[in-house]
Amino acid sequence: MLPKKHTFAFRLNLYVVSSISLIAFIIFTSYYFISRNMFLDAAEQNAKNITEKYVNQIDAVIGKVAKIPFNFAMIVENNILDEKKLVLMLQNIVANNEEVYGSAVAFEPFSFNKDKYFSSHYVYRSDEKIITSDLNDPKYEYFYQDWYQIPAKLGKPVWSEPYYDEGGGNTLMTTYSVPFFRTQNGATELWGIITIDIELDWLDKIVSSIQIYDTGFAFVISYAGTFVTHPNRNFIMNQTIFSLSEEFNIPSLRDIGRKMIAKKSGFEKLNGVTIKDDSRIYYTPFNSNQWALGVIFLDKELYADLNNLSLLIVVIGFFGLIFIVTTITTVSKKLTKPLNLFANAATEIGSGKFNSKLPEINSKDEIGELFNSFKQMQFELNNYIKNLKETTAEKEKMQSELRIAHKIQMDMVPKIFPPFPEREDVDLFAILESAKEVGGDLYDFFFIDDEKIVVLVGDVAGKGVPASLFMAVTRTLIRSKIIKGITSSQIIDQINRDLMQNNDSQLFVTLLLCIIDLKTKTMEYTSAGHNPAYIVSEKGEITVLKDRHGMALGLFDLQPYKSSIYQMEKGDKFVLYTDGVNEAMDKDGNIYDYFRLENMLVKMQKLSAKESTELIIQDIKKFADGAEQSDDITLMVVTLK
Repeated sequence: MLPKKHTFAFRLNLYVVSSISLIAFIIFTSYYFISRNMFLDAAEQNAKNITEKYVNQIDAVIGKVAKIPFNFAMIVENNILDEKKLVLMLQNIVANNEEVYGSAVAFEPFSFNKDKYFSSHYVYRSDEKIITSDLNDPKYEYFYQDWYQIPAKLGKPVWSEPYYDEGGGNTLMTTYSVPFFRTQNGATELWGIITIDIELDWLDKIVSSIQIYDTGFAFVISYAGTFVTHPNRNFIMNQTIFSLSEEFNIPSLRDIGRKMIAKKSGFEKLNGVTIKDDSRIYYTPFNSNQWALGVIFLDKELYADLNNLSLLIVVIGFFGLIFIVTTITTVSKKLTKPLNLFANAATEIGSGKFNSKLPEINSKDEIGELFNSFKQMQFELNNYIKNLKETTAEKEKMQSELRIAHKIQMDMVPKIFPPFPEREDVDLFAILESAKEVGGDLYDFFFIDDEKIVVLVGDVAGKGVPASLFMAVTRTLIRSKIIKGITSSQIIDQINRDLMQNNDSQLFVTLLLCIIDLKTKTMEYTSAGHNPAYIVSEKGEITVLKDRHGMALGLFDLQPYKSSIYQMEKGDKFVLYTDGVNEAMDKDGNIYDYFRLENMLVKMQKLSAKESTELIIQDIKKFADGAEQSDDITLMVVTLK
């Protein structure tokens, strides 16, 4: 049995066991991480050797095939060939190279035969037969196809992205296009393009045979990041390494993809994707084209032997500590037996049993004095707990009601982002942080019709429950007043009159309400005593919307509210906020102010609405440096696309 806390036996165990455990921990940790690094270095070298072996094997095949169109081009450039010889050469290429599915030669308009606009021949396999055809269909116009146009423009050989030859070989293929030239009147000009189509079944078989540890696998991506081979067949030609990065939200995978298509080699940590656990990836490019090979294996398989050995050491150490604790406890109990009864009684009192009977201790020493003190404390605690329970129950009831009120308030404002994922013309994000459990800030956004969206931000004077109720009424009125064709000033007028009725508390709300036509990019807005909003252009230029069209709502009905029109542009960011942003304070009472806010607005020109909002909120928290929030903070960013 383990000694109870705070006993002599416990402290002795604590000191001895802590010292031994600390030394053992340092030794074990050093051993573990040194061994772990050694395992990792060995795994990296093993992965490197495997990938380089298979890269060389694949390069040998691709390099051999890539020489074919080069040799053919040299023959065409340096010899006078008729159509029969050209076709015969193409037939020999396809017949004598099992990796080649088809080969074509295509000439510039009227360059092979001055009477023919199209001059091309294509030879390919079909059901173990060699088929000869051409690409001279006027509807096809091979001059404008990627396999012809890209190498023609670049003046150098080009590998195509892999593709499925549907209706032909019904297999994954790639095309290698090589331009050839001739000299006319002392000038070198493009004469045509020679291609070979390569089936990639052999590549998939080679890569599928690569295995590291139990579940490791390999894959190949093209120069655009498209999966050419992968154990998950659904990924092949349907996913890129970058689309997976976005789908699974793994930025590191996007960085790895960029390095792979940039013909770099590396060994890096990877989280998830097709293997859900932490894993490692080694990647290296092919020398024959712009593709790259990667191998992935699990960390837990890499460190399996090390972890098993470490577990054995931990188990042995654990039982060793139990033996030490048992020995120390047995010895110390014999020395501390007179204190056990009193310690047990004190523990019961400490656990809340304030009426527990204390052992009779008649000694006149320090233990006797401690007994008298505990007896007095027992009496005082009973009275204190009785009063505390009553106070705590009342406080918990109040806190519970405030939490419910906060939840109700937050449920009233939209909080699903992005709010309109199906729309590509607007990006919107907003945040509301109350200074207390409930507050008086509000924001809202919704569509009147397919083209017009209403966005608004408001700030009720004061904080707490009254402000939150006034906020709820204001939002409900806004939603009820908006109909198709109504202007922002008409909405504000109606809301002001409704809020003035029975407003004995003299509460009021500042409000900025905007109606944006996403088709024309025209914004109509009305400001009822609210902070000026900002427009941030794609170039980082800031426009301040300083127009105020009347006083805050709920106080006076002096004159009708007006509105202003602002012509926005594609890429503009519309920033709305409450005074909790520009009046945020640090511990010394300094305010955040408009100058600092505008400096942050310049930095968000290339950011999304969410990133822009979070950038400003983070800067406010950095400025406050832990100071208590003095006012509700609401911020909304709307980006027109």
